[in-house]
Amino acid sequence: MNERFFREVWPAIGPAVTRHRAGSDADVLPLLRRLGVRRGARVLDVPCGFGRHSILMARRGYRVTGVDFGPELLAQARDKARRKGAAVDFRRGDMRRLRYRRQFDLLLNLFTSFGYFGDRDDQRVLKSFHRALKPGGWLVLHTINRDFIVRHYKPLDRARLPGFRLEQRARLDLPTSVIHAEWIVRWDSVPAASRLLGRGSKKPSRLKAVPRRGWTHLRVYSCHELKAMLARAGFRRVQAFGGFCGEPVSFDRRWLLLTAQR
Repeated sequence: MNERFFREVWPAIGPAVTRHRAGSDADVLPLLRRLGVRRGARVLDVPCGFGRHSILMARRGYRVTGVDFGPELLAQARDKARRKGAAVDFRRGDMRRLRYRRQFDLLLNLFTSFGYFGDRDDQRVLKSFHRALKPGGWLVLHTINRDFIVRHYKPLDRARLPGFRLEQRARLDLPTSVIHAEWIVRWDSVPAASRLLGRGSKKPSRLKAVPRRGWTHLRVYSCHELKAMLARAGFRRVQAFGGFCGEPVSFDRRWLLLTAQR
């Protein structure tokens, strides 16, 4: 991952991209009711990004900790939580090495936040999740379905969003199941760039309305691979769905949603 791009640009475009691709923040709530995770439960949202799910859960009566590696995203999340009157404990941390032990009733890992570290470290992430949960606690993992990507592969994807246009040029390496993608952000205008980039930059005056580029290398997993990895990490009662409403996994569903219990 190109760290500078995601440190400087993602805080500006992330909310719009997430709304465009991941649907409603509240999609997760019916799932939690089915899992029996009640209000007052301790929830770990990791990585929490700009806090959309952390804040939602806190306002619904859950006790929420949000962890992310990006200080700019955490600053945005704290500001948003303050404006919405949501009590969230936001902390900086690496999800491969969470310091928590048996503290949470629920751990959320949402919107394709899994798969950026390579097979060995991705397995380490799942083990870290397992340690953070109380016995009987639930993991909800939401990511892209590799089999959907293979069937519906698009080397070029464009979207027009408020204030900018996003272009992704991707190459899927089948032997490794890694998507190598270039992200290109083109601002609609200098004022739009200043307005958006100013939210996440300490020096907005130095940021111009020129295209910004970044790169990601995402390992996409099939359903059976993720189920096996969760089992190796110590999870039980692993179930897989094609979405938050319990849809079946298929080649034509973009998302994989797995629930697993410690």
